[in-house]
Amino acid sequence: MAQASYPDFEALHDQIIAGDIPAPRRFSRQGWRYYRWLRTYQRHAHQVERLLQQPGADAPVVKEKPFGLPQARGFSGRWSGHAAVVSGPQEWQTTTNLGAGFNPNVVGAPAPAIGAPLGEHVITGAEICCDPLSWFREGIIANPSCFVLSLPGLGKSTLIRKMLMGDVAQGHIPIIAGDIKGEYVGFVHQVGGQVITIGHGMGTLNPLDVGALGRVIPQLEAKITACTKAGDTGTVEMLQKMLRRAREQVHGRQVTMVSTLVGLGRSDHIHDYEAMLISVALREMYDLAAIDWDHPPILEDLIDHLAQGSAQLRKKGCCRTKTEWYELTDPLIRSLNALLDGPTGQIFAGETSTPIHVDSTAVCIDVSSIDRGDESMKAAVMMAAWASAFGAIEAAHMLADAGLGPQRYFSATLDEMWQVLSAAPGMVSHVDALTRLNRTDATVLNMITHTFKDLEALPTEEDRKTAMGFIERAGMVICGGLPNSELDILSSRLEFSPAEGAMVTSWSKGAHPRRARTRGARATPPGRGRFMIKPSKDGSPGIPLHTILTPTEIEFQLHNTNVRFDDFFKAGDV
Repeated sequence: MAQASYPDFEALHDQIIAGDIPAPRRFSRQGWRYYRWLRTYQRHAHQVERLLQQPGADAPVVKEKPFGLPQARGFSGRWSGHAAVVSGPQEWQTTTNLGAGFNPNVVGAPAPAIGAPLGEHVITGAEICCDPLSWFREGIIANPSCFVLSLPGLGKSTLIRKMLMGDVAQGHIPIIAGDIKGEYVGFVHQVGGQVITIGHGMGTLNPLDVGALGRVIPQLEAKITACTKAGDTGTVEMLQKMLRRAREQVHGRQVTMVSTLVGLGRSDHIHDYEAMLISVALREMYDLAAIDWDHPPILEDLIDHLAQGSAQLRKKGCCRTKTEWYELTDPLIRSLNALLDGPTGQIFAGETSTPIHVDSTAVCIDVSSIDRGDESMKAAVMMAAWASAFGAIEAAHMLADAGLGPQRYFSATLDEMWQVLSAAPGMVSHVDALTRLNRTDATVLNMITHTFKDLEALPTEEDRKTAMGFIERAGMVICGGLPNSELDILSSRLEFSPAEGAMVTSWSKGAHPRRARTRGARATPPGRGRFMIKPSKDGSPGIPLHTILTPTEIEFQLHNTNVRFDDFFKAGDV
């Protein structure tokens, strides 16, 4: 192509824009000259546009021409939209059903405002509210229970206490039957609840106490009398059945409690005939005038009654002489005497110093003063504490069924669950029954432990298999910082996306070593207060949570488990 003037290229450009002819190849002779002219023309058009924007400038007459076609990275040339680096595509999040193939790459974004306020969403910053009973009411979970797993010091107890505060605000009753470290005492005092302290020289616990369930019996008897006078036979029959059930439940709990304590003292099971003699003796003792439901017997009364040996007791024991009776009952009486002053001290000698009140805003049985190395003592007290707690729950439900009180809802908490389960041989079966029947009992179950290895360390294989099933029956699972080994075990029961797994394991890391406590601000592990809420086990995305403390919680140090280190930290600041 010969030397062409601008008008010739303008005509060529008009034909290309109109689509009459194709654009020349860029590396041809004609294409090289055309694209060189096009860049010059575009710069000239841009300069004219700048002149038009100046006030008072004369508008030159320029024929308007559109910009050329964009290249692979935009319009090239000065003042154009050329991009040297192309940004990545925009990211979107959707539900599992609508974006099935993309689910492993995301973390859950919903932030329901249902239940107790806990904190904010780790990614979106939205407020998150959660507690098992509220989510069960809304149908988010099918079972009002939760299982919390996290390494020590990352805020497991703080999270549960915030949930329990929400329970109190909604009128539910938290019960901590065996606070091993005393972490819930301040919270229960703050909400005006009842704290029962058990330990050497700090209160007594009567194994034969009728509990809250036994104290319901006089109320049932009074209502039966009133309904009988009113001629309401239907209500009388219903109340009489309820009364018989309450009496048998109290009696069975007394026999089980004494038999368990004797077995723990012997480190062996109690003989069946010895448990039978205890049962017969207790039934006879309630025929005495000095013993009733308001004044239950104590261990000394049981020992004296067995030592005397009534005709009915000797007949049940197949003893025809006093010598045979003494030979039969002496081992049992010695074991009972050991409960009054032995490894358990005088904790079981006397009446219960502080019985549980079912109308309390919260109940905490503090056993933190018990020596951690005294396994038999801890096992005995834990069994007695749980028996009292179960009795209080049953009593509240019986009062509601009889129309003598409102329907109450409870939230039972098992913090440091590895210690609770290993405290006594029957604790695993008690907790297992509660995980299966907690909906029937209108009771929330909060189970807290550090790792799966805590459950694998139980003494018997049967207990280990039973305990591993707790997480499968839990309504929701809340995971804090966990190492990779624990996440692999947990993944066999829950489905974690790669993003969720990376987030959970990142929370298990410690603070940077250069951020020392002695440099003003306290070093904080990255995973403190961060949890992944998994409300289902079908692979649905979890909800990452960052727990936030209110100014009141900080002022009263309701969640400070490092109180004994305060002086040490202050010395480091100096």
